[in-house]
Amino acid sequence: MTTESSPQVASPTPPPSKLPGLALASFQGGRGGNPLLNILAAAVVVLLVIGAYVYFGEKPPVAAGEVAHLTAYPVHRVSNSALEATPAAAKVEQTFDQIVVVAEVRLHNRSHGPLFLSDMSAVLSLPGEEQRSLAANPTDFNRVFVAYPDLVPIKQPPLLRDTTIPAGGSVEGELVFNYPITKQQWDLRRSLDITISFLHQKDLVLTAPQ
Repeated sequence: MTTESSPQVASPTPPPSKLPGLALASFQGGRGGNPLLNILAAAVVVLLVIGAYVYFGEKPPVAAGEVAHLTAYPVHRVSNSALEATPAAAKVEQTFDQIVVVAEVRLHNRSHGPLFLSDMSAVLSLPGEEQRSLAANPTDFNRVFVAYPDLVPIKQPPLLRDTTIPAGGSVEGELVFNYPITKQQWDLRRSLDITISFLHQKDLVLTAPQ
């Protein structure tokens, strides 16, 4: 007896497992994103770093000061010397005008080391022009009060060049400037700024009271 074997049925092949999906880079955390936005973000970071450096690294001024008092003394002269020498000549008057400025200045050293005073000058701003005058040296300082006795009551020791201001210390003294202008021109002034120069330090500019 022949036994027929039943045909074998092939079992179905299981479906392949699904591959995980590709992760797309997102704007929030991926490496891609908008290049322009990335550049802007980097620029903001750089600006913040620079701002912090300037804010924390900038040193305060080493000196402070003030113009405690200001005196402007007008000088007006009329010279007739040429007329007296030649009486027959045409009568021509020669006038001389100037403003002598006496400024009482106080300076304070805010640094942790000494300050060395180098020079002093003042810029007078007038309508349409500026005039600069150096502070008188000690010899000319004394001559001013001899030539103009009316100024003697306000005379004080001068503030000298090459003065050393110790750390935390203060000095004061007078500065004398002169400008070849009339009293009317002086009355129209816009400002008088006194510049104090130090060795190896920034200048200090003091605005005189009007």
